[in-house]
Amino acid sequence: MAKVIDRKKMGEPGEYGIGFASRAVKDDYEHAFVIWYYTDPKGKRTVRRGAGFYPAGTIDKAYDLILGTSGKVYDDSKEKIKKELIVLVSRNDFDHARAVESRYADGKTYRVALSDCTTFVQEVAESVPGLAVPSRLQFPYPTNFIARMHDIND
Repeated sequence: MAKVIDRKKMGEPGEYGIGFASRAVKDDYEHAFVIWYYTDPKGKRTVRRGAGFYPAGTIDKAYDLILGTSGKVYDDSKEKIKKELIVLVSRNDFDHARAVESRYADGKTYRVALSDCTTFVQEVAESVPGLAVPSRLQFPYPTNFIARMHDIND
């Protein structure tokens, strides 16, 4: 279920949106990710690209996820979405939020609850002016975090 809110400036050319999503979970782990929406330079189509932060490589022990392992941003465009909040933004706000992804793509360490998929989504959300972002302490799990973001933003 998607909800759309508008935070863009009037009269600006192009369309830019940031989706904050959780994937449909069935006998698997929970996951939160970001979806970047934007019009191509000629404005004839919308481009959609998903991005989620994951541990990279093989996890030898469960404590690797707690103590830290290398992380990587992977394409989540094909993930089935359970819930999504789409925020329409200005080009400047879109670019500012994309800069958060580049910090994660450059080899950030993956640690559960400190630097994981939900932390990635949280940092992107915090870069969007006027967007309410829930507390990770109150909503630690990806699906609960996204559901709360969905509920508190209009």
